[in-house]
Amino acid sequence: MSFPSIDVGDRLHALLGRPVVDIGTLWEVCAHFEWADRQSTVDGIAAWLGPAPGLQVLDSACGSGFPVIDLFRRGYDVACSDGSPAMLTHFRRNAAGLGLEPQCVRWEDLAGHFGPGRFDVVMCRGCSFLYAGTWDNDSQPDRGALVAIMRQFVACLRPGGRLYVDTARADSLAAQGWSHSPRRGLTIGTHHVELEEWLTNKPDEGIRLWHSRLTVDGRVHEFERRSHYLPHSELVALMTSAGLVDVRAEHVEGEYYQVFTGRRLD
Repeated sequence: MSFPSIDVGDRLHALLGRPVVDIGTLWEVCAHFEWADRQSTVDGIAAWLGPAPGLQVLDSACGSGFPVIDLFRRGYDVACSDGSPAMLTHFRRNAAGLGLEPQCVRWEDLAGHFGPGRFDVVMCRGCSFLYAGTWDNDSQPDRGALVAIMRQFVACLRPGGRLYVDTARADSLAAQGWSHSPRRGLTIGTHHVELEEWLTNKPDEGIRLWHSRLTVDGRVHEFERRSHYLPHSELVALMTSAGLVDVRAEHVEGEYYQVFTGRRLD
């Protein structure tokens, strides 16, 4: 079978050749499937951010570095943090030589670590907010954590600062039963890579289950994570109760998930 080929350099190619593929490598591969035109996504986010000079941005879920490394290259003053050491290992490899060092900070510690009222923009992308407290240990989601973490995001903003958070699309949240998303294969260097994902919503339990099967050169790697089930109306209510105004769903060119934004009161 012939797969489309992408050039991601030697680093990801080498990781895919390892006997054990970790969750960070899975997410890097997912990003290539879900954001096929990565520069279009960076363009869309940059257009929303506005001109770089004087703008201080915190990416609070920087993961393996997409797209914040690209924003840094475009001149944005960015601070990068993530609560997952596994993800930051990939970030450091991707950002090698750039002088951009991510920090391992859990969301509940953001304002204490960076200081309150420091940033013009706080970002939380990649549907990460739904995994509050669950990503590395796959624990049962704690609903109270969503409230506390949203307050941390807002506390990091200057008066008038903006929050950018994305979440599952409405059609995904409305789906019943297991939805199966087989992805067209890719060739990454010499590796043939295929990805399948299954998602199911359990509104009565307040959770979603995500099961992924990553096949690399015939070797199968299975992953499962649970996250919060959070309808859009509840996300808007969380953002509003945390002190944001002008809360709205926004279309940002190139983004895979649904983006919501809000502004801290002046």
